[in-house]
Amino acid sequence: MAVLAALLVLAGGLGATALVQQAGQKVDAVKITQRIAPGQSIPDSALQQIRVAKDTDVPFVRWDQRAALTSKYFAAADIPAGTLLTGPMLTTKVGVSSDQAVVGLALKAGQFPPGLREGDKIRVLWVGKDITKAPVTGGTPAAGQGSSASNGLVLADTAVVRQVFKADSGSAGSNLSLSITVAADKSGPIAQAASAGEVALVLLSADQK
Repeated sequence: MAVLAALLVLAGGLGATALVQQAGQKVDAVKITQRIAPGQSIPDSALQQIRVAKDTDVPFVRWDQRAALTSKYFAAADIPAGTLLTGPMLTTKVGVSSDQAVVGLALKAGQFPPGLREGDKIRVLWVGKDITKAPVTGGTPAAGQGSSASNGLVLADTAVVRQVFKADSGSAGSNLSLSITVAADKSGPIAQAASAGEVALVLLSADQK
């Protein structure tokens, strides 16, 4: 009887150990290493392999699913660097929604704040000198400023930097090419002003709407 009892205790201990090991199992998942703006494709260079608990309730993307990321999916919202990638962060829709548009800008030093990154929230201003040539937007003077043209006219209260291209090399007066996502009804006036070199960007705080 003593031997049987000892065997039962041993079997129970082994069973408990197996349960603990199973609960502690980990699998390979995908971590995002650089910020990805809404609507942007998922570049392979932004993927990092990490280990996560297998039994978590978080719907993470497995590492062996990464091939589909770069070919079929786009960011459904802003994805900060260091984020564990999950299914709800992704969409198969190309580009932007029907009420949005993407506008390309080529800006000179002084027209944009240094260090702009993809996903940053910005305000778009018209900074031309001749108010008679200002785009028709129904916009208002920049907040806290007067009504003169020199103070800037708001073309879009909020927009999102979609993609930042490599800045032109050279002196401190480098130019910058980028694309921004804005409300569709704002895209025409912004493109018009940009073609004349009369656009400036203001960086907003991340929680500002």
